[in-house]
Amino acid sequence: MTDETATTNPQRGRLVSATIRAVWVLGMLLVGAFAVLSVYSLGVYAKEVVGGISATRVAWVGVALLVAAAVWALVIWNRGPFRTHPLVVGLLAIVVTRLLDVSLIGAPLVSDFANYHQLAIQITQHGLILAPVPTGYPTALAAVYYVFGSNPVNGQFLNCVIALLTGTMLFDVARKVFGDRAGAWALWLFALAPSQILMTGVLGSEAPYGLLLMAAIWISVRLGSRPLLAAICIGCLLAASQYVRATTPVLIPAFMLIPFLAPAAKLRPAAIAAGVMVAAFLICLLPVVAWNEQTRNELSIAPSYYGGWSLFVGTDPARSGEFNSNLFAEVPGTPGTPEFDSNAQALAIKRLESKPIQFVELAIRKFRLMWGPDNYGVSWSVGTSQPSNKDESVTFLLFSQAAYVGILGLAVLGLWQIRRAPPTTVVVVIVMIAALAVAHSFVEIQPRYHAFVVPMLCIIAGAGGAALRFPRLTGRWSRASDGA
Repeated sequence: MTDETATTNPQRGRLVSATIRAVWVLGMLLVGAFAVLSVYSLGVYAKEVVGGISATRVAWVGVALLVAAAVWALVIWNRGPFRTHPLVVGLLAIVVTRLLDVSLIGAPLVSDFANYHQLAIQITQHGLILAPVPTGYPTALAAVYYVFGSNPVNGQFLNCVIALLTGTMLFDVARKVFGDRAGAWALWLFALAPSQILMTGVLGSEAPYGLLLMAAIWISVRLGSRPLLAAICIGCLLAASQYVRATTPVLIPAFMLIPFLAPAAKLRPAAIAAGVMVAAFLICLLPVVAWNEQTRNELSIAPSYYGGWSLFVGTDPARSGEFNSNLFAEVPGTPGTPEFDSNAQALAIKRLESKPIQFVELAIRKFRLMWGPDNYGVSWSVGTSQPSNKDESVTFLLFSQAAYVGILGLAVLGLWQIRRAPPTTVVVVIVMIAALAVAHSFVEIQPRYHAFVVPMLCIIAGAGGAALRFPRLTGRWSRASDGA
């Protein structure tokens, strides 16, 4: 907190400072735990590579190492356009990597992704709808399908555009909060993260959801001097994200902190801004409320009939809270109906009440499975569309995990670098991550459910990357940190 706030209201300045410090400690614990768990998963994948060693696998690993070394050299070099036009070069890297993914790997229309594709086609034919699953992303797909045709490849191109927009805002936030070099690092980490690249071909909600949350963070940075306007925009963006995934309500408290953490913030104006944010959020969700009142006879902002089902799956110790189709038979009713969801919720609550100690152990196991592996990109792209390519899948798994370890390691370093004065953006991201970690202790988990968090971690990792300094190289390759 600035001296101005502490001078204006010393008691409040101390309270805010203590809160920020506590959140920073929480962030170090959470991100540090993610890093440790990710290293463990990296060891598992490395053992798999070594255990099934073959000439093809060695070749794949060798090529991947050469590519990684070349990219690392270019980033360290920090010369020419890498130094003078970091945004342009970083966005070009996003375009090239995502288009390569689209051209080489087919869109796997399975599970939720097949449902989104079919919903998008239905929307093009019948107009906007609400359905048992969130229809925000299918609506965006439908807009693209309406113009360019109902080909899944067009959805993949939409994901390319989403990645470009996410990268642009990510760069701007990191640059404004931590400086130019941190912005370049954050953008490159996002551009080259293998799992983020491989998810381009998957018609899932993670990318658009991450874009909307990143847009809300970007608005908080860019419109910080106009708190009411920022609150309205953030509330609307969060509402839009609720149409994409039903987990947004647990993230709202993180954004409500923003007005209270502003320099020289006063309690009443900050409370008004936070209230305006919530009001904008609720107003934009009135269609969902009306839909739930008509179809479920209850007031709710949930754009899904699977909230109770998610809780039922998430409290299942047999599969560690991950999806299990066999569980459908344990719930009375027809899946996708309000009655089925209510029955699933009742069974889940009964399970929690009967074995609370077992739930604690399950929550710890779920935490490791959700935040440790970064395998979702490979699992849902190469592993699904080309399951026979075992060597490629294992190699991609290894390097996806290695990149995740690197991002988390730099994020820990970045948090340490800002320990004296954590900016509001970092506080918001940490509280969001903590809220997600708590929520998924109860509801269903999959490693891909942390995919939209990775771009936010790249912002913090950018501060860690900017803190690195490299030795002077010989000849015309001068010190890589030159120009930092």
